[in-house]
Amino acid sequence: MKKQYRRCAAFIAAAAMTVTAAAQVFAAANADVNNDGTTNVSDAVTLAEYLLGSGSVANPSAADLDSSGALNAVDLTILKRQMLAGTTDPDDPPATDDYYVSAITFAASSVTLYNDNNEIVDPAKAENVTVANGTYVTITKPTTDGTTSHDINVDGTCTNGQIKVNVDKTAYADAEVVINMRGLTLSNSSDSPVYVEACGGECIITAKKDTVNTISDGTNYTNADSSQGAIYSCDDLKFKGKGQLIVNGNAADGIVSKDDLKIWNGQITVTAVDDGIRGKDSVRIGDADDTDYSALIVNVTSQNGDGIKSNNDTDSGKGFVRINGGTVTVNAKGGDGIQGEQEVIINGGDINITTYQGSAYGYNNSSDGNSNKNYDGSYKGIKAVGLYDSTGTTYQSMGNITVTGGNITIDSTDDAVHCAGDMTLTGGIFNIKSADDGFHSDNKLTIGTENSGRYDDVQIYLGYCYEGIEGVYIYQNSGTVYVVSGDDGYNAAGGADSSGSTNDPWSQGGWGGPGGGGGGMSSTFGELNLRGGLVVVNSASGDHDGIDSNGNINITGGYYFCNGNEPLDCGDGGYSITQTGGTVAKIGSSGGMGGPGMGGMGGMGGMGGSGSGGNTNLTTSYTFVDGSGNAVATFKSVSSTVTVESKDNSALYSGSSVSGGTEILADCPYGVTLGGSLSGGTKL
Repeated sequence: MKKQYRRCAAFIAAAAMTVTAAAQVFAAANADVNNDGTTNVSDAVTLAEYLLGSGSVANPSAADLDSSGALNAVDLTILKRQMLAGTTDPDDPPATDDYYVSAITFAASSVTLYNDNNEIVDPAKAENVTVANGTYVTITKPTTDGTTSHDINVDGTCTNGQIKVNVDKTAYADAEVVINMRGLTLSNSSDSPVYVEACGGECIITAKKDTVNTISDGTNYTNADSSQGAIYSCDDLKFKGKGQLIVNGNAADGIVSKDDLKIWNGQITVTAVDDGIRGKDSVRIGDADDTDYSALIVNVTSQNGDGIKSNNDTDSGKGFVRINGGTVTVNAKGGDGIQGEQEVIINGGDINITTYQGSAYGYNNSSDGNSNKNYDGSYKGIKAVGLYDSTGTTYQSMGNITVTGGNITIDSTDDAVHCAGDMTLTGGIFNIKSADDGFHSDNKLTIGTENSGRYDDVQIYLGYCYEGIEGVYIYQNSGTVYVVSGDDGYNAAGGADSSGSTNDPWSQGGWGGPGGGGGGMSSTFGELNLRGGLVVVNSASGDHDGIDSNGNINITGGYYFCNGNEPLDCGDGGYSITQTGGTVAKIGSSGGMGGPGMGGMGGMGGMGGSGSGGNTNLTTSYTFVDGSGNAVATFKSVSSTVTVESKDNSALYSGSSVSGGTEILADCPYGVTLGGSLSGGTKL
């Protein structure tokens, strides 16, 4: 906590001693404390002795340099610094820190300002702040301009106050304002409690270690930008520190920046009526240059809007959300968990997202395309919207999602991960439950890295979903994907449902238009390219396919266990399945449908919420073995007749066991083990 203002003899003596005998002498009677006709070191000594109670002042009016009507340590400090700077004229003092505010303490109806020496500063004389209505403080000068640094510490409690930043961006184009919160509780029912009107560089808010800070707005107001937000910035905004910051957006949004918003560290908890955290140009969580994100925790609850959002849909290279690390938890009760207008990038972190009622939401989704969803809105886990034409119907560009790492858990009512552009998953561990699709791309969807030969770089467990992996062009390159789906496990260009976005899916460039055969798509049928990795699909009983494409299916490598009405199904009209590599094990119309699914769809009542029924049959152990007899992967599925087709001299064993190996997909109850030593079982 900030030191309290105090006047002590030791301080006064030390102040006097710093004025040396070499100080220049001035003929300025105004500061002639001892009334000898000159101003020199003896005047400082005289004033210091007087303040210590051991002397007298011959000219008290000359010694009252702060015009307070009383002689104090502030007068001594002014005298000392003016002498060293070359003037003692109180009407033209040199630049000093005596009136530069570096600390603010809020009270119920007033604020107390302090300088760097913990001396109280008169608000009327403050150089860098103004005070209105007793508790409305405006910071008017930067705290960091490249040559000087004076962070402003803020503490105290006030129910009707404000911290405003309004720095002349013409005079201070790149300067920053740093606000250190050191135990601040600030609320305002008629304005944004923290409002950044103008700041040439960044406004940096730091929650200092071992402090709890709370910012809350009212339920009905409009700020100077004709908007609402408990912490609201018209310019770049950054959050740091190792303390706690609690933000309550009672009118609309919690934290808002109309430019870039960065959260580098700290424990930040946001509860908002509308969007929780919104940065128009970008939201970046975790400094890309950091390696330790243990002090970064972000918790967001949004009632009617999105959890974390960037909404710039006009400027190239903006409108994105990027997460590099930390623990991020989002409960979006009335919108999407994380939404980027143009792009979402996740490079690491522990991310937990729940939307609306989660996967337990009940609706009738028995019709093809899951079109009977009984809700109005978008409740996706992670979404990249994409750019559309002026009418908002025809897709133009962007809307990409890229994941290179992180532990991502999503329980969503709508699609768990959805984009209008390209989705690229080259890393990350996913635990997904969705009452709709698991991963949905309106264009290209890529899992893993081609020719990597890895099964652990991307790990996806889709334990509950309508369709698992859906896109126009799907590229399965590496990694492990385990799917338990109510409809198709993989589906290339077959998603004729309106869950793709709030726009008309038939008019989006990637899907083509209605009409024709093969699932009602005409201009684009899509394609499935299976190149590597391990894929295990268990789709529900009924007319649901394991791996389905409205166009061709090309298999050149990898291991695939397909359980569905048709394990592999390509589109009508001359499309084909071509296998030149890899191994495919099939259970279905040609090998006896095991019926795992999710309770058989017909009795789900909209996925019901438990994912039980056929799932309990996934108890038989299977192991893929490569051409050299080495165990590749062991997993569990339904016990049934299996047909194996291999172009790599690989094999499949059932009822076998492995010792050693590496367990992956830790949250998958059916278990997946890579490698190990195989024993027993039956070769299929």
